[in-house]
Amino acid sequence: MTQSRRTIEQLLNQGTLPIEKADTAALLLDVYPSKRTWLQFFDKALLIVGGIALVLSLVFFIAYNWLYMGKLAKFALVEGALAITIALYVALSFRQRFAFIRQLLLLIASIITGSLLALFGQVYQTGADTWQLFFGWAVLILPWVIIARFPALWLLWLGLINTVTLFYIDTSLFFGIDYYYQDFWQFTVITVINVIAFYLWLICFEDKRGSGLSNLKTSNLKTSNSSLSDLSFSSVTTDIAINSKFNSSTTLHTAAKSSLHWSTYVVGLLSTYTITYLTISTFFDNKNILLFLVAVSLWLGWCVFMHWRFRKRTTDLLMLTYLSGSVIAVVIFILGKALLSDFDAGGFLLLGLVLIGMSSYAVVWLRKVARLKNENNVPHTTVKGEQL
Repeated sequence: MTQSRRTIEQLLNQGTLPIEKADTAALLLDVYPSKRTWLQFFDKALLIVGGIALVLSLVFFIAYNWLYMGKLAKFALVEGALAITIALYVALSFRQRFAFIRQLLLLIASIITGSLLALFGQVYQTGADTWQLFFGWAVLILPWVIIARFPALWLLWLGLINTVTLFYIDTSLFFGIDYYYQDFWQFTVITVINVIAFYLWLICFEDKRGSGLSNLKTSNLKTSNSSLSDLSFSSVTTDIAINSKFNSSTTLHTAAKSSLHWSTYVVGLLSTYTITYLTISTFFDNKNILLFLVAVSLWLGWCVFMHWRFRKRTTDLLMLTYLSGSVIAVVIFILGKALLSDFDAGGFLLLGLVLIGMSSYAVVWLRKVARLKNENNVPHTTVKGEQL
């Protein structure tokens, strides 16, 4: 439940807000998305979908007509699309307009760059390793990644880095490590990359959302103070709503601080998957107990960080859900190897009971955390000096 929704609910329970005015108050306090909010969402969503569809249509067009197009036509089509995209970006940059479209143009240009490299390798059959394609792609678009400051483009670049690491260790001896341990070190490096990326994501977007929150809070307070008085409330109701808005602003920073950018959740999910897979796969390989201890140490360190960052410092239920899912997966796989060696029915029953018990405990714990978070963010409403 959001801060504004709790405020309106408290006013309704006190009887100071007429029930027929609840919808109007909800609109003023941004409980429900406004028409402008929906229009902005669909505008950006359709722009992204349309831009990606154009790039994919270019790739599929060349692939479908591969036998009927010459080398010059193929390169002219891809390079022409790249030149037009960059020209549009430069033109909009000089006019300092349409910041989101400029970011989207750089994303499209980055994808076209990868298509151009793939086309070059396919036409001239360079014989280069797969990782070199993705490495060159990542290096070439790095300036655009820095300039755009666009989360979707950062995710693309992070995906390229993961792909480069995956293919590079597959095709070469990583720092002279024995081939027998290549799989372990391959996923260890990928895990470290994603965990570091997750930490950097938290630092960057925490500062960004913190600065943006202060501006949003100021604008919301100004809008609420001017708009609530227009409602046909009683004077007491108007005072309550305004005072509640000001009192809730002191806890708004704490509540919204845990609401992370969508890309942070994507990187968090990626780091959760990689470190969980590393721990489970190392346990099942039975190659070296020392490698398993290294993997478990990394996993435990990650668990401690997640609990401290998203439970002690701030509260984020989705991140805590990632943590709970990782713990359940690791424990179940370890118990499964011990209990299901002979595939007996008793082992399956016990493993199922453990899974049900851990899942139930995780749900109860997450609900408790959510309830404590809501209680800590409940505003204190004051009416003419009286504490309610």
